[in-house]
Amino acid sequence: MKEIATILPSNPAECTGHCQGCGKTHVKIFGAYDTTSRLLGARVRLALEAAEMDGKVLEVADPIAIQSEGISVLPALMIEGNVVLQGLVPSVHEIARLMKNKDLLTSKIFHLRTISVAVDMSDVSANALTFAWKIAERMEGKLEIVYAMDSIFEGSVPSASGFLSGYSKTMQAELDGFISETLQPLGVHYMPPGKFAGEPGEMNKQAGKQPQISSRVVYGAPDVALTEYSKKTDLLVMGATGRGGLTKKLFGSVSVEVSKSAHCPVLFVAKEAEFRGFDNILYASDFDSLNPLSVKQTVSFARRFDAQIHFVHVGPGGEKDLDAQRERFEASFGESGYDKPFIFSKMVSEDIVGALYEYAFYHRIDLLVFVTHHRSFWDSVLHKSITNEVLASSDLPLLVIHSDDDLV
Repeated sequence: MKEIATILPSNPAECTGHCQGCGKTHVKIFGAYDTTSRLLGARVRLALEAAEMDGKVLEVADPIAIQSEGISVLPALMIEGNVVLQGLVPSVHEIARLMKNKDLLTSKIFHLRTISVAVDMSDVSANALTFAWKIAERMEGKLEIVYAMDSIFEGSVPSASGFLSGYSKTMQAELDGFISETLQPLGVHYMPPGKFAGEPGEMNKQAGKQPQISSRVVYGAPDVALTEYSKKTDLLVMGATGRGGLTKKLFGSVSVEVSKSAHCPVLFVAKEAEFRGFDNILYASDFDSLNPLSVKQTVSFARRFDAQIHFVHVGPGGEKDLDAQRERFEASFGESGYDKPFIFSKMVSEDIVGALYEYAFYHRIDLLVFVTHHRSFWDSVLHKSITNEVLASSDLPLLVIHSDDDLV
């Protein structure tokens, strides 16, 4: 380990590169002392100056230390103990942006390494799987398909053994068949897992880098099992019935509990929804739940799709401090470093989601996002504001992010 740039605290013993609260930004550069790693080091130092931040920068070339961090491609950059990039040297501006938004580095929506989709082998969940595959393909992440089994009598082929392990194998086989059949129209060749459930299947044989696929059967009541499972993934995709029955599925007992209690963002996809990217994203939050991290989390997601974010507040007429609240939105958006313009709209209505869908229709919104800091806001939206008529007529995907629980 070679230290290439150091700004020491008043007492060197207080700063080891892993400390908290010393005011320094801790950076590690993993490389082989070659041209690219030296270039990365130079840009890191320039980024610290541009961001007006104190930093402690270490260069690491020891192969064992590099491997222990799970790094596969050099050079790599770690900020505050989080590997933020591998195999490339970004611009000084991009590195400075990462440093300014280091509070995002423990947020799952920022990383999106593992995208999971909960299925029940229905047409609705087949569309959710297709949707999730396309997102994982865009993110170059892993895709895991999960089935929650709460009865040993599930499955179309009874297990002769009568034991849980037998039913598990039955459901695993059905799940893998469902995955193969669903992804085949996309040109994806899915080879079911091997001997052990959850073992990664064979990769898609198309040219180009494709997501690694795995499947898993989890046990217990679906809402409880999926909430527990959400601790292990970065994004959970679930199906909603779309036209004619969205309310029953999206706000049925399982989906409501998962959306309220999940430890990762949850994306609901209607049966008729087709993934074409997210060009326009509608961010909806009451002012009580507004905080800079919530905005940054949404911006980090939107940035991956080069999306325009519409910040929309719905409330009664004559609200006080609206200008001050808009300034808070704008300040948080500015801190994110996004180069898209800031759009803020206020809609006067007692029907929160009805007004949001009206805005979505006229502005060609591709995704509706609820980012909450307090669970009570989501409760109020679910049980007081959403009307069956509005939901039943919309196929708009819905992303729920609990800012306070979206942590690695």
